[in-house]
Amino acid sequence: MRILLTDTTWNMAILAKELRDAGFFVTEAGSGAELTEFARLGEQDAILIDPDLPDGDAHDLVRRLRSLNRHIPICLFTRKVDDQDLTRALINGADDVIRWPDHGVGDILARLRAYVRRAAGFATTEVEVGGLVIDLEQQVVRYGDMPVHLTRLEYELIETMALRNGRLISRDQIMLQLYAWKDEPDAKIIDVYICRLRAKMAAAGATEEVIVTSFAQGYRLNTIPVEATAVAA
Repeated sequence: MRILLTDTTWNMAILAKELRDAGFFVTEAGSGAELTEFARLGEQDAILIDPDLPDGDAHDLVRRLRSLNRHIPICLFTRKVDDQDLTRALINGADDVIRWPDHGVGDILARLRAYVRRAAGFATTEVEVGGLVIDLEQQVVRYGDMPVHLTRLEYELIETMALRNGRLISRDQIMLQLYAWKDEPDAKIIDVYICRLRAKMAAAGATEEVIVTSFAQGYRLNTIPVEATAVAA
C-alpha cells in the first residue's frame, strides 16, 4: 500500500519508518501544500496528517483533500486529541484521529489496512478477485489453494490492481504507485513485472488470463471467478 503523509515533526518521521518496516510504500510531504500536490498527481491508498503544519490549518487541509477524493482514507495523527478536535476532523471529512505514539503500531497498521480495503469495497483482510486471493494483513498471495511467491514490487502491483477490483490502472499510475517520483526506471519495466506475474500465476495453476491488458490503456485483474469460467467452458 502507498501511504502519503506529512513529514513535519519527529513524530511522523518515526511513523514513516514504522510503516516502511511493515512493508508500506511511504511518500513524505513537508507541508500541506506539498501534500495536496502529491495527492492531486499521485496514486495513494491513504493520507496521514500531523496537525502541526507550517502552512495552515490541518482541518482546512482535510476539507481540501476530501474535495479532491471522496473515498481515500484520511487520518490525523497527534499526541493530544479532545472531543472538539475529533468532532471537527470527522465533520471536515477525516476518517479517524489517532493518538500517536500512544496507540501501538500494530493497532495503527490494522486500522489503515481496514480503512483502505473498505474504501475499495472489501470487508475482510482477504481480497478475492477472480481466482486470486490477496491477504492484506500478511501480504501474501495465492491462486486457489496454491501460494504465489512474489517480490515486494510484484506484490505491490498485484495489491494495487486487486484493490481496484477489476478497474483499469494505467502505466503512469503504476509507475507512481511503485516509485512515487523517486529513481523511476524505464516504463518498460512494467512489462517485465506483468510477464513475471503471469508466469507465476500459471505456475500456481491459473489456466485463465489473470491480468488483462487493455491496449494503450493499462492493466486490470480478471474479475471472472474460476468456477464461472469452468461452467462457461
